[in-house]
Amino acid sequence: MPAVTLIEDNSLRMTPDGFEVKVRLNWYRSLPLSCVENVRLSVDGVEITPADIFFGINDHSYSLKDMPDLTGETWYVQDSATLQVKNLGKVVSGETHAIEVEITLRAPYIMVGPGKFLTMPTRYSSTQIAA
Repeated sequence: MPAVTLIEDNSLRMTPDGFEVKVRLNWYRSLPLSCVENVRLSVDGVEITPADIFFGINDHSYSLKDMPDLTGETWYVQDSATLQVKNLGKVVSGETHAIEVEITLRAPYIMVGPGKFLTMPTRYSSTQIAA
């Protein structure tokens, strides 16, 4: 069985208001969305403004600024999440784009100090042809 990578293969898609790419939870346990501490996305070397990124999971879509309060919404290990970006023209169907995603997770059950928990940044790059 191949290892899970942060960016799902062949998942870059143009949408009516921008584009999206699927990401996988790169941890051994499901986590509440409040444990997603940071999401960074760049396309062709240009970082996407966080306000333009929405996190799609379980048939819902959330702005990144709302993530710290989402203790009741879970990212399950077997499910992909979708980074949805409202940025027309950045990704064009049929063109090749270099994508880089960095997601930092917090393990709420692994204390590393008083009031501090283990955080795990994961960065992955992929070159994909947009659908």
